[in-house]
Amino acid sequence: MAIISQDSDLDWTSPDDPDCPYNWPLWKRIYMTSIPAFLCVNVSFASSVYTSGTNDISQQFDVSRTESLLGLSLFLWALGLGAIIAAPVSEYYGRRIVYLTTVPVFGLFTLGSGLAQNFVTLIVCRTFAGFFGSAVVSVGGGTNADLWQPTLAGVVYPFYFVSPFLGPAFGPVIGGYLSEAKGWRWLQWVILFMVIFNYLYALPQSETYKKTILEKRMQAEKGPNVSSIRPFNVTLPSRAILQRILLKPFKMLFVESIVLFMTIYMAFNFAVFYSFFAAFPYIFGPGGHYSFTSGQQGLTFLSIALGCVVGFVAVVYIDRRTYPALETKYGLGKVPPEYRLYGAMVGSALNPASLFWFGWSANAGTYWASPVVAAVPFAVGNIMVYSSGALYIMNSYGSLHGASALSANSLLRYAFGGAFPLFTVQLFSSLGIGWASSLLGFISIVLVPVPWVLYKYGKRIRAHSRYIMVGAS
Repeated sequence: MAIISQDSDLDWTSPDDPDCPYNWPLWKRIYMTSIPAFLCVNVSFASSVYTSGTNDISQQFDVSRTESLLGLSLFLWALGLGAIIAAPVSEYYGRRIVYLTTVPVFGLFTLGSGLAQNFVTLIVCRTFAGFFGSAVVSVGGGTNADLWQPTLAGVVYPFYFVSPFLGPAFGPVIGGYLSEAKGWRWLQWVILFMVIFNYLYALPQSETYKKTILEKRMQAEKGPNVSSIRPFNVTLPSRAILQRILLKPFKMLFVESIVLFMTIYMAFNFAVFYSFFAAFPYIFGPGGHYSFTSGQQGLTFLSIALGCVVGFVAVVYIDRRTYPALETKYGLGKVPPEYRLYGAMVGSALNPASLFWFGWSANAGTYWASPVVAAVPFAVGNIMVYSSGALYIMNSYGSLHGASALSANSLLRYAFGGAFPLFTVQLFSSLGIGWASSLLGFISIVLVPVPWVLYKYGKRIRAHSRYIMVGAS
């Protein structure tokens, strides 16, 4: 067993090392992959289902509709902030401990949200729930990188990558009728029931992070006082903690061009996605163009869910049609990451087209099916851009730095996602539905070239990265 350096990994004894997650039984890897996917659906569902109760919250706590949306925005901002800490912590202590310690705290603050007797308590609990729920959002990509070789990444990863969008899409579908029948507090109880189920499901999980597995194995073989191994009960100096846990994702966001530009594109799409949770009630709800009830309005989000599923299938289809031939050409594990961008390149055209269609059909007051269906291609394009972009980032930076790169991505995505709903209604009421949606469409057009440029110049950009091994494809 080779020891490289304190900042590098120990190495596997051979490619067939049974402790390597790549060599685990298929059923075990599928189970391990499903854990962050289910938890991510849980947390992302918690973000949007809250919006189904904002009218009740406004009335009960005597706040405006925009103020009531702080429960959504603060939750999302906390998700992004927590990701900056959770992902690097998982690269230091391992993935398992992060999942098993943060999820129960997320559940406790969800309980606090449901029991809140005033608005301040509600939004404080929602904020901390988002912060502790962030781990499953940011660490899941690293878990998948631990478990699956690049040859299968294009099939397996999208199962996880679709979860931050499927969860929010189903939130209003379930929450609309539930809030009508039981009130807004029951929205929190549903989240809590999901937390209990998912936590029990996740308890038997094994550690997947290479460094943690090998360090524990070395400790077991030679005792806990081996100088080459970092003892788990020793706290790093504060400066090193800041550098490892806080600064690395920020540094990658602003120093790594791949992370920066792909993140800006993905963050804007994510923000538009979450703006729908304010725009749909404005357009379809009581007082809007269509005057749907809360339950009926929630059903319009089924178009988003359908688009997410179609986008997932499209990404997997493109990968299976292209990647095996590329592996034959370049060799296993040697395909340049830029080929992961095919899905984003295809999906990039769908987003602006969908926004123009959605805005002007709703503005004209056409039959409700037209603007509802118009949201489908946006959801398809959004999933294709996100899945391909996240795969590209993970393939570029690998399991060692990929979680930090994706946590930087999460920070900006959730910052944008939390901000947009706060001004969406004002934007649509000031400019009109058609022009407000068109403004978002024009910005989307400006961002379309991002995956195309990275596809062409990505290899040259990666050559200057300090986080990518020299000589990588």
